[in-house]
Amino acid sequence: MSLWQKARDNKRFVIGLVVTPVGLYTGIRIKEWRTERKVTDIRREVQSVQQPVPLSESDDIRAELHNLRQARAALLRQESLLNMEQDAILAKQKRLDAQDAKRNAEK
Repeated sequence: MSLWQKARDNKRFVIGLVVTPVGLYTGIRIKEWRTERKVTDIRREVQSVQQPVPLSESDDIRAELHNLRQARAALLRQESLLNMEQDAILAKQKRLDAQDAKRNAEK
């Protein structure tokens, strides 16, 4: 039996010998391509995050208005807390004044 006749008799085996390395090589190349693409995509995302986005004048004004509103709200909260603290101090002062008046009346 010649080599060609053995190859024809075992077509599936011969095809497997040819296709398997080609398939492995192709699979490895596809995996490398996907990995490179993921790395490239991640680099693009990092660069887009690191680069400041130029804002138009209206966006700048909106951002400044938003910051001013937040600052105003914070100041109003602080004012409210200070008013509550002032009321507590005044109430305590009135109690102490009443106690002093009572002590002076007893003497």
